[in-house]
Amino acid sequence: PQYIILKPSFIGGFKGSDSWIELAQAKGVKWWVTSALESNVGLNAISQYTFTKNSTLPQGLGTGSLYTNNIASPLEITKGSLFYNPSKKWNFNL
Repeated sequence: PQYIILKPSFIGGFKGSDSWIELAQAKGVKWWVTSALESNVGLNAISQYTFTKNSTLPQGLGTGSLYTNNIASPLEITKGSLFYNPSKKWNFNL
């Protein structure tokens, strides 16, 4: 394939994702990471992991906004990109 889509929650976490990325890169296959409907807590972890991979492709990490009862977080989407806003705080009170 030209591309593979990685959902860390479904393929062994970050270690499993690393294995898939290594295999893909060895074959010249491009990849991107998407979340699997995680809350903002999981989305935060996946986005930090993805950042360490220095990928230039768009990633699928905006699913947290789908929930009406999600944990408030400093994550925000601006112009199609996910950012961490340090002026916002985590709120674990549901």
